[in-house]
Amino acid sequence: MGATNCPETPRQKMIGMMYLMLTCMLALNISKEVLNAFIVVNEGLVKTNEVFEQKNAYMYNALDKAKANNPEKAGPAASNAQKAKEYSEELDKYIQELKIELFMAADGCTREVAMTANIKDLQSKDNVDRPHFILIGESVDGSSGKARVLKNKLNEYKDKLIALLKDPKIDIPNKPKEIEDLGDLGIDTKDNPNASPDKPFEKYWETNTFGEIPLAAVITMLTQVQNQVKNAEATIVNKLLGSIGASDFKFDTIAPRIVPRSNYIVSGDSYEAELFIAAFSTTDIPRILVGSGFDSTKGELTGTIDSVPVVRGVGKYSVGSPGIGAHSFSAVIQVKNPVTGEFKSYPIKSGGSYDLEYMVAKPQAVISPTKMNVLYIGVDNPIDISVSGFRADQINANISQGSLGKSGTGYVARVKSPGKCNISVSVKDDKGTSRSMGSMEFRVKRVPDPVPKVANMKGGSISKSLLVSQTGVKADLENFDFDLKFDVVGFSVEATIKGFSESKTSTGARFTPEQISLINKVAIGQSVYIADVKARKPDGTVANIGTIKFKLQ
Repeated sequence: MGATNCPETPRQKMIGMMYLMLTCMLALNISKEVLNAFIVVNEGLVKTNEVFEQKNAYMYNALDKAKANNPEKAGPAASNAQKAKEYSEELDKYIQELKIELFMAADGCTREVAMTANIKDLQSKDNVDRPHFILIGESVDGSSGKARVLKNKLNEYKDKLIALLKDPKIDIPNKPKEIEDLGDLGIDTKDNPNASPDKPFEKYWETNTFGEIPLAAVITMLTQVQNQVKNAEATIVNKLLGSIGASDFKFDTIAPRIVPRSNYIVSGDSYEAELFIAAFSTTDIPRILVGSGFDSTKGELTGTIDSVPVVRGVGKYSVGSPGIGAHSFSAVIQVKNPVTGEFKSYPIKSGGSYDLEYMVAKPQAVISPTKMNVLYIGVDNPIDISVSGFRADQINANISQGSLGKSGTGYVARVKSPGKCNISVSVKDDKGTSRSMGSMEFRVKRVPDPVPKVANMKGGSISKSLLVSQTGVKADLENFDFDLKFDVVGFSVEATIKGFSESKTSTGARFTPEQISLINKVAIGQSVYIADVKARKPDGTVANIGTIKFKLQ
């Protein structure tokens, strides 16, 4: 009844143990006492379903409130939760219809009577034939009965619930791991591959669940399935609720931050900084105020106080350059309490001080390699080049070997010879005056050889079935900062068969049928060599990148 992240309550565990005990007793006899005991178990499951409905109703209400307060943030989760509710209600209705059909078939009552009946009202609690015919039919595996239809609906239900979490609009940290941990959502419809051949009914979920048991047990099992459906619904809705933080405080601790574009600006330029709350919402806009200082005793800004424009929760502060040297200001961020609606002030600190300092300095060039202080031959090496106080169109950069060109917001360098090279930067101001801003030396290296791999392995022991199922060999560049692709252009498969060496060659990256045939002939415990693997580098040259040795197991 439970799975990872779908824990059973003590009540569920008790009911499950009672059901297991009663089922075992059925194997011995079908006494009136045993049949009546199923009434108790079924009533317990019904009450558990009512608890789930109350729990789910609470979560749906919380989602509705969150959506009303912040439609942009909570809307997708609330919408997907409603879909989960619809899926659950649809499946629950189908199971309830099965119960009604079973009541009518066993007791011969009308639909009106069956709709309000329960197990204790049944005259045919011990009837085995009717439920077996309806749910299992004449097939050994239950495929001709409605148990197979129910199984398919349960599997579809689980897939549809998981899809609600996979929705790109739903923000769940470490989503793939979270979804994997959900397992089967507490709804186990798998067959039993370890069943004894002389007991085929134990192999299939349909027959193992509903086959050749009295009507009272069948109805109880269907109620248990309804319980699992509600439990899965609760699990998914709880995940959706948690994805928007609707069950948590929005701001239990607030940490103001300031991020200046630069602490050093050129005389005549402007100082720019972003002021924001670290835990902030792009739809709940704070107030941001700046002044010349901050009185910590009164908790107020001093001097002339100005407001800062706020866009998506981030304040954009800009002030003209007041002259070369150190300068400071103070700032306060006011955040609206989501409960009272009142604004609370949070003064910003930098290094323990309310004085937010910046420095106005003369300009100098900044040349930043995007990856490291190394340029590689045959690839595009991204370089960031900037000079504080000057626009990108005022900057000119040259390289001592190869080429250096603009690409997007940066530069791309291509070099030809190993050794060293220099990148020099100059600027031209609005008056047309050019100035050299310095240079930076880089090391120039060749791209290292990649490592040949099969099944993402560089060698060692491998199962024969895994090896022959692979499409071919790939060249993997390990621990390298650039995302480069190396094409394998040839390799050979070598092995010793009955004392004789055999070799088969491929002129591409894929195994040939002859190579697969050779591998299949190698005995377990023997070695297979993927030899003379050749790969084409980005500069067009072809290199032998080595051999892989596998021992078959």
